[in-house]
Amino acid sequence: MVLLSVSILVILLWSPRYGRPVARAGTRLIFRLAAVPVSAQGIERLPPAPHILLVNHTSFVDGVALTALLPARPGYAFVVRQQYPSQSLLYPLLRGLGTVVLHHDHDHAATNVDLLRAALRRGKNLIVFPEGGFVPETGLKPFHSGAFIAAIAENVPIVVAGLRGTRKALWPRTWLPHRTAIELEVGPVFQPDAADPPSELALRSQARQAMLPLTGEEDAAG
Repeated sequence: MVLLSVSILVILLWSPRYGRPVARAGTRLIFRLAAVPVSAQGIERLPPAPHILLVNHTSFVDGVALTALLPARPGYAFVVRQQYPSQSLLYPLLRGLGTVVLHHDHDHAATNVDLLRAALRRGKNLIVFPEGGFVPETGLKPFHSGAFIAAIAENVPIVVAGLRGTRKALWPRTWLPHRTAIELEVGPVFQPDAADPPSELALRSQARQAMLPLTGEEDAAG
C-alpha cells in the first residue's frame, strides 16, 4: 500500500525534482515498516558534478534500496532497458523519477550511448547496472561497455559501488522476501583524463576489479 501510494504521488508530481524526495521517503518507510535495516557507507565520495554510478545487480530490490539510500537531491536517474511490452505501463512512474530508458536490442548500441551522453550533458547523475540484468546464480558478471564509452566521451567520473543483501532479501525468480540487512558501499571514483583518455576496456576492467570486493560475491566471469 505504501509503495502504491508513493508511486501515484510521484506520477502526479511529474517532476524528478519533487518525485525523488517523495520516493526516497517512501522507500525508507517501507524498509522501516518491514524491519529491514538499510545502511550506506562512503556517500561522501559521490562527486558534486554529473557522474555515472555503477552498482552490481542481483535482485528487484536493488532499485528500491538505492532509492532509499542515495541522496534525493540532485538525485539519480536510473538507466533501464525497454525489455517487455508491459514496461510501458510504468512509463509515467519512470518519467516522474527522470529515468533514462534505452533500447533493448544490440542494433541500437550506438543510440543508447548517445542517450547516456545526452543525459550527462543535461547534468544528470546516472545509475547504471553494468552487468545488465540479474540471474539466480551468485557472482559478479561481465560488464557491458556503454556506460564507459559515454563517461570517456563526456569526461565524467565513474563511481563504483556495491550492494550487499538484496539477493538474499528477494532471490531472483521468487517472490518470497527474507528479512536481512541491506548495505550499500560507495567505492573508488575513476575520473577519465581528458588529455589522455583511457581505453574503454581499461576503464571497464579497473571498475570491475574495484567493484568485486564491494559486492560480497565471487567473480562469475571465470
